[in-house]
Amino acid sequence: MQALAALILTLSAADHWTTYLCLRAPSNGWEVTEANPLAEWLFGTIGLVPGLMVDSAVTLAAVAFLITTHRFGRHTKLAFFGLITFTTAVAVVNNLFALSAIGGSVLGPL
Repeated sequence: MQALAALILTLSAADHWTTYLCLRAPSNGWEVTEANPLAEWLFGTIGLVPGLMVDSAVTLAAVAFLITTHRFGRHTKLAFFGLITFTTAVAVVNNLFALSAIGGSVLGPL
């Protein structure tokens, strides 16, 4: 369970970093948008960096809650962690494709 939690947090960090790189500034000839409507609303409401910070805090709190709670059984936790791992990995891959298309780098602005 702890390994899945660590994987989720790692993928979440990769998602947030690549999202930042894709959305931080306009890209010539490209209209880059956030695919997640809730995240798009959050970024539009409080800004990209604060929105990513809130998203990170919520993710960390949710993972910590699920690791420590006894309200849900092991199978429920594994199913939830598996779903989050899969969807976050898909987001990272999509962000990497977008970043490559706009000529960006995972190393950020150089």
